[in-house]
Amino acid sequence: MSDIRSGGCQCGAIRFRVEGDLGKASICHCRMCQKAFGNFFAPLVSVHEGTLFWIKTEPKRFQSSNHVRRGFCGDCGTPLTYEAPDGLAGDCGV
Repeated sequence: MSDIRSGGCQCGAIRFRVEGDLGKASICHCRMCQKAFGNFFAPLVSVHEGTLFWIKTEPKRFQSSNHVRRGFCGDCGTPLTYEAPDGLAGDCGV
């Protein structure tokens, strides 16, 4: 049996499940992450392809640069994903 983690946004409109091991954890200090999280840094953890499942609805997405899209709740604004060509990461609350 693999690990199962679940989470979602603050208002509960978006829920997700991650099945299996998480990838690499990191902290990003770039200006775009600072803006997205309203903080000095963004705690992120990558997920392996095919392990993330949206339970209720998918997040809205914002193209924050030429290479990165950011997923967030359209209702409460909770940041949820960092989507780059090399993979997907989410807030460490995953």
